[in-house]
Amino acid sequence: MIRQRLVQLAAAALLAGGLLAASPASPAMASTPTCDWVALYNNAWVPMYKAGNTVTCNMVQGTHSAAVQKLQYTMNYCYGENLALDSDFGPATKAALIRVQRIAGTPADGQYGPNTRRAMYWVDTNGYCVQVG
Repeated sequence: MIRQRLVQLAAAALLAGGLLAASPASPAMASTPTCDWVALYNNAWVPMYKAGNTVTCNMVQGTHSAAVQKLQYTMNYCYGENLALDSDFGPATKAALIRVQRIAGTPADGQYGPNTRRAMYWVDTNGYCVQVG
């Protein structure tokens, strides 16, 4: 208990001193549901939020789902990445997404959301890499 409190205080001191950077999701990301499945959207399979039946969703490091695996597959297929298709949005997936975001001309923050979906190329049902909007 005491050790946990000391760790909390140390982290707070580092944050206050600017030595540790907190990277919360943007406000838009916070209000968007987390992608957890895939959907056929404009003839390509893209991440979606299943309960809301929407492709307007997000993923950040720490997300684990079929949607992450689709993102990994797409980055491998359309962008030449070499990610394990493990459904885990870990550091390698985040780094690959940043590279893809730079290529796609969208803010390279390593967070997947609607802007990234619109900017990226996705594998369509014919095996072509296409933008889906």
